Amino acid sequence: MNTKSVVLAVMLSVLLSTGISAAVSQYLLKPPGMVTFDMKNTMNAFIRQSAKMDLTEEQRRQLLARFDRGLTTVTRDYAQEKHVAIVVSPAVVTGLPDATPEIQSRLAAAMKQGGQ
Repeated sequence: MNTKSVVLAVMLSVLLSTGISAAVSQYLLKPPGMVTFDMKNTMNAFIRQSAKMDLTEEQRRQLLARFDRGLTTVTRDYAQEKHVAIVVSPAVVTGLPDATPEIQSRLAAAMKQGGQ
C-alpha cells in the first residue's frame, strides 16, 4: 500500500465515524422535548364533575383511585410516545407547547373504559 491509499483510508474512516456518531447522537441520544400540562385545572374539573354525582363514600374512593391510575398511565404513555417530559403549567413562564387538551382527552377515554 502506498501513502496515498493509507491517507485516503484514514480520511474515509474518520468521515464514516463522524457521520455515524452524528446520526446516533441525533436519533438515539436526543434529549426529550418538554410540554406543559395543567394538572390543577384538570383536577379541579374532575372534582367539580364528581361532586355532582350521587355516589357513596366507597364509590367516591373507587372513582378517585381510577382517576389517579388513569392520570398516571395517560401521562406516562403520552411522555413515552411523544418522547417528552411533562411539566406542570405553573412551572413554566412561556414557550413550551401545551399538551393539556390531548392528555385530558386521553384521560377521559381511559376513565370511560375503566368504568365499563
